[in-house]
Amino acid sequence: MNASLHHLAHITTRDPAEYQAALGVHRWAKLQQQIRYVWGNEDYFRLRFKAAGIDSPDDIRSLDDFRRLPAFMDKASHRQSQEDSLARYNHPFGLHLTAPLDKVVHLAGTSGTTGQPTFYAFTQRDLDISHQTLGRLFAFAGIRPGDTTFHAFGLSLWLAGITYVQALEAYGARPVALGAEAGVPKILRYIEFTRPRALFATPSMVNQLIERAPQEIGKPVGALGIKLVLCAGEPGAGLPAFRQRVREHFGAEVHDFMGGAWHNALISCASHDYHGMHYLTDDSCFRYDLVDPTTKEPLLLTDGAVGEALHTALDYQAAPAFRYATGDIVKIHVGECPGCGTFGTRMEIVGRADDILMIKGVKVYPAAIQSVVLQFQPEISGELRIRLDGPPPRVEPPLRLAIEAAPDTGEAAWPELARRIEQRIRELLTFRPEVTILPYGSLPRTGAKTKLIEIAQPA
Repeated sequence: MNASLHHLAHITTRDPAEYQAALGVHRWAKLQQQIRYVWGNEDYFRLRFKAAGIDSPDDIRSLDDFRRLPAFMDKASHRQSQEDSLARYNHPFGLHLTAPLDKVVHLAGTSGTTGQPTFYAFTQRDLDISHQTLGRLFAFAGIRPGDTTFHAFGLSLWLAGITYVQALEAYGARPVALGAEAGVPKILRYIEFTRPRALFATPSMVNQLIERAPQEIGKPVGALGIKLVLCAGEPGAGLPAFRQRVREHFGAEVHDFMGGAWHNALISCASHDYHGMHYLTDDSCFRYDLVDPTTKEPLLLTDGAVGEALHTALDYQAAPAFRYATGDIVKIHVGECPGCGTFGTRMEIVGRADDILMIKGVKVYPAAIQSVVLQFQPEISGELRIRLDGPPPRVEPPLRLAIEAAPDTGEAAWPELARRIEQRIRELLTFRPEVTILPYGSLPRTGAKTKLIEIAQPA
């Protein structure tokens, strides 16, 4: 694979610095049009420009000028914009809607932690481009037109639900859209009956299918013939222990992926080691515009850079991400992938800006704790919870971890196992937690996103 994978075949260099510079030229050409387009939105975007001291689109003269703009939106202001448009215009798609309402033909959303949906609106053109970009993701994973695929994400409005099912159909695949709502027993029976080649599911759902297949259908998941497992929605699919577990039990390649919002698409290769997710849509959106999480100053987009990602869609019509603070803390890699040789940009999600924990001055992301704990599979099941007495970020030591033992890890081994996990976290993350090992099956399973953090309810 090469740069043409990103539909930027004119960028032929394999020098990381030259590659990013060429991307900058491409982005700036598209941004000049997009800046003028969103400037036309007087209810939301023009107000944000004015607040940033921009009196005309001509005041932004370069990509560097654009990157110095503050964030124009985040999840909270996105939801507020929706409430305001509902009050003012009797629709909940936001004051930041930049296309006529009658041109919006598709909706997706996220549930968020508040229960208030965050909507993504698509014009037909937005939807067509989304299908093209997601098609690259399917092709990268090895899904072929004509393949039967099985959809075990939540179906509803979620981006990974109906939007993906339609994109798979547009690609020429044959999705069996049962959804996580059907429950594990039914999902296993339908997989057995429909014989899909590829499975879409959260890592939590994949683990449940592995655990419950023998009792539910009388055979291991490896007998179902699935060759490709594509995971998204929560951390886990990049962890070595999970990837190895999928290979052993399914006999399948495993890919970590994300995408769907505002022409975003990333996917890991199937190499034995995880090297981040390949960014497939440099031509249509700027997903990893990194800023310092504290100062919000732009960071150099070089190999190894870590920062908070701002997302700007370069072609989007309906309600584009534009200087959108995703809350993702990401690390980028620029160059040739050690796993598959593809040249370009790869991205790892390090954590969330809003779930960072502060333990005696040490900053740590829950995903980093999970990554260390899962090194202890197969002695543990892989289920864990971070138990806090109050909301993050400040944690009064010790940080308490509840970790579930594997079925065949005897109770006599638990104290030593807990000690070793505590020591490994101390070595790698520079704080010592208090680990409690629980019997197998103690922690609730879900086919949706598993929340690592539990906050104690006041008595």
